[in-house]
Amino acid sequence: MKNLEKWHQLARVPVERLKTIQFGALKGKSDINPQWRYKAMTEVYGECGKGWNHRLSDVQIVDGANGEVLIFVEVKVWAGDKEFTGVGGDKIVTKDKNGLRSNDEAMKMAYTDALGTALKYVGVASEIYEGNFDGSKYADPTDATVLAVKINEDQAIEIKKLVELSGADEKRFLSHAKAESISDILAVDFERLKKNLQTKLDQKKQAENQ
Repeated sequence: MKNLEKWHQLARVPVERLKTIQFGALKGKSDINPQWRYKAMTEVYGECGKGWNHRLSDVQIVDGANGEVLIFVEVKVWAGDKEFTGVGGDKIVTKDKNGLRSNDEAMKMAYTDALGTALKYVGVASEIYEGNFDGSKYADPTDATVLAVKINEDQAIEIKKLVELSGADEKRFLSHAKAESISDILAVDFERLKKNLQTKLDQKKQAENQ
């Protein structure tokens, strides 16, 4: 369905942008690199500030248990003609075995948390939240719409440029990508193919410098 095209372009996080949480209540879950979220939004919606943007809309500081102090923030996001919000939080003052201590990163962490929550509404990292990642690999997509979504125009330009700069044989590359043309490449394959081309380009540059 057309409504899900951008959603599926944002759904899958590259495995190298995931880190397993080792401690706390979320132990075993996947931590997503925030910078990947912003890059993915830029690839699909355009530059931040033009195609999409975000701003702080509310802050609340409340007392927690045992002397701890909590901060909650609400972030508003717009993307295209859509506007939506997300709420996130953290601890400004936390208690451990050594007593109470301040966290000067709390505001930033709460904002990042809220922004990540808001971006779920347009599909960012949805395969993680839908349970399609087991900690090391993704499940095979079963929704035909995921398989049908192709890369957008900007992604096609990026791939074409990498093919040219790396000196890759375009016909062989397309055969490997199982696509008739660069614009026919599937969105779920974009990051993998881009990484392969970037590696080839890096190797070419190293060879030229020797």
